[in-house]
Amino acid sequence: MSQERIKVLLAKKKIDVHGRGSKLIARELRDAGMEVVYFRFGVAEEIAEAALQEDVDVVAVSIMTSGQMQVARELVPALKARGMTDVLVIMGGIIPEVDFEPLRELGVHRCFPPGLPGGVVADYIRENVGTASLA
Repeated sequence: MSQERIKVLLAKKKIDVHGRGSKLIARELRDAGMEVVYFRFGVAEEIAEAALQEDVDVVAVSIMTSGQMQVARELVPALKARGMTDVLVIMGGIIPEVDFEPLRELGVHRCFPPGLPGGVVADYIRENVGTASLA
């Protein structure tokens, strides 16, 4: 990745009204020098459209109330349909570890459990942005 500022879309699925964890990670990524677009709520198509409109490098989805498998099943194809095959897709929050591998198989590059320092997520993004592929 060039020296350009990394741009992250931070989204939650519709009806997932949590906010504390996603706001904390938004601040951590901002403090790590990234531009964060806080999308709040949306269905996969809306998240993918926002990612396209904002021309982001990373789509980060915060999950608290389950539904991560459905979000991934819809989001990854929606990003591909928009030609966003080089975007890094990550998820974090209340996601059972048993879902991590199936999510990876669906195209989610990495899942983060709750409670990690934000620097772990920022470091992962810095190390992997620009190398990801949804193809």
